Parts: sequence; C-alpha cells; structure tokens
Amino acid sequence: MAVAEARVKTAIISSWKGSAGVDWRDAIGIIQNDRLILRYLRMGEIVGEDNFPFSSLSDLSVNVPDNYKLNPEKEHFGMKFYIPGRGELTLILTIGDNLLIYDENKFREFIHTIFEILINGKAVKLLLARVKGGAINMEPQWQDGSLRIVSIKSAKRGKTERNVVVLDPDRKPIPIFSDVEDMDVEEIDMNGKKVEAWKIKHFYVNETIISYLYIPEKKTRLYVLRYLLKYIPGYFEFIMRVSKEFPMLQTEFREVMEKELKELESLDEMEKQILMALYSGLNPLEVHQFLGLDEREIEEIYDRMIDKGLLKIVMIRKVVDLTRDGRKIVNKLMEYGLMAM
Repeated sequence: MAVAEARVKTAIISSWKGSAGVDWRDAIGIIQNDRLILRYLRMGEIVGEDNFPFSSLSDLSVNVPDNYKLNPEKEHFGMKFYIPGRGELTLILTIGDNLLIYDENKFREFIHTIFEILINGKAVKLLLARVKGGAINMEPQWQDGSLRIVSIKSAKRGKTERNVVVLDPDRKPIPIFSDVEDMDVEEIDMNGKKVEAWKIKHFYVNETIISYLYIPEKKTRLYVLRYLLKYIPGYFEFIMRVSKEFPMLQTEFREVMEKELKELESLDEMEKQILMALYSGLNPLEVHQFLGLDEREIEEIYDRMIDKGLLKIVMIRKVVDLTRDGRKIVNKLMEYGLMAM
C-alpha cells in the first residue's frame, strides 16, 4: 500500500558502470512501508519499474556532487543501496522545472516521509535527566522507548518544529533532540552492562539537563543523524562528534570544512575586517573612517563583496548589510581563530 507518491526526476549511478554520465528519467515515486518504487514514464505512459527495498539501504541524504545535479538550484536527495546482482547504487531524486508537473512542497514531504518510515517505531533506551543542576541524579532509571518524528514546540525558543522524539512507555513524547546544547558519545552502565550511548545536554521543561540515549541499531543511529543534519543544520558540530563510526559522514564533514577554509582564504585582510566591522554593528557609512579608507576605496571594496554574495545593498548610498553567507563566514572566521571581535 502506498504511503506517499510524488512526481520526480531520478538518476541511478552504479559502482559497476562507473560515473561517466548521468541519465535522468521521469518517474512516479511511491513509498511503501518496506520500499521505494519508481515507475518510469515516457510521454506520460509507464514504461518500466524499479524496486529499492529499505532493507538494502546503506545511507541516505548523501552529498550529491554538483556535476551530477540536474539543476543545482533544486533540491537533490541521494540514497545509497546495495542490490544483489546490481552492486552499490546511488539513487538521486529531484524535480524538474515544469511547475504544472512537479510540486516542490510535495517533493519535500515525500523525502520527509522516507525518514519517517525509517525512524518511526525504532526501539531505544533512555536515561532521562541523569545530570540535573550540574549534579548526578540517582532517581532516573533506564526506560524503554521508541523513536517518532512529530511536530513539537521548543521549550526554550517557543518555536514549533518537526523533530525526533522518544515516546516513553506511556506514549508521552520526550523531546530529546529539542534545544540541544551539546552531544557526545560516552560509555555508561546500563543495567549491569557497558554500552556506548549518546550523551545529550539539552534544555528540558525549565532547565538544562544531561540525558543518555542508547539506539541499538547502527542503521537507525545513522538515519537519526542524517535527519538532524538535514533538518536542523545548526547541530552540525554536535553530529560531527557522535558520528565517528560512520566514515561517509566524516568524509562529508571534512569536505565541508575544506570548502569553508577555501572560502576564507579567498578573502583579503581588508574584506575580513569589513565583515567583522559590519557584524559588530558599525554603521556602513562610517566603516571607511574606522579602517582609514576614503569613500571611493570603501565603495570599490563593497562592490567586490556584493559580487561575491557577502553583502547586499539596503540603501542607494551603498548602505550595506551582511548576507546570510557573509554572516556564516564571520562565524567561521571566529570559530577557526582567524579573526577576533
């Protein structure tokens, strides 16, 4: 029985056939409880079908290189399968440009449903509020639970978002991944045996506590990390620390950091100082005085930084503000110790 359907563009990269080219096909994607089905279309008629059992899935939401993408401006979703007789396959899903055929919101929900199928109902063990008020709390015991993706309100930010929760034995949702302040892996005693669990520092009810989550299935751990990475990108650094058992994730993290460092190296010293000055709240019309430049020089530099996508014009007289990318770069400059406020 179909859980969700969406019109998609799809391509399959085979480890056996190499990656010389990408053959994009039109298809109807169908999600069932145990598999993803693609029904290929030509001139609106079904001309073939592919089945991808979730039991053969080895990874999802993998990085899709730009040279594989149909349109870099559209979302692309990569999944890796090992299919007996076909080898390792990378399945890429995206949508085409014709909005009469392809629905971007429906596609996003389709992708989200894949995560729900893979995560919902998986068994876990939870030790809630093991550390409370900075001291070890001896009251809580390990309890059985199951994972569920639900819409839940952040206790700290008051914002409703979809996230992974743990349902306790009474089916009460515990928002273990909401308002996370830190994550790590730690060996801990669980009913007389040592296990490696995720140590999660999070804001719960009205205070910061430390809880431990044990997910016995390795694939489920990967799927949860992939979900958090995709839908809560601010958890990037936390996920880096708890994902050492997954080489593919670690490789992607290194690629991201190398790319960020290259972006930072492409900035000259004056551009870095301008970014920091604007980030700290200095009036854009006063930056040239602060840095000892004349107005013509600062406007030339602003033009260059606008072309790079780091600044945007907010008033005619080159009153500028940082773009999202500009703010991201400032955060990385400070994080890597290349600049200080």
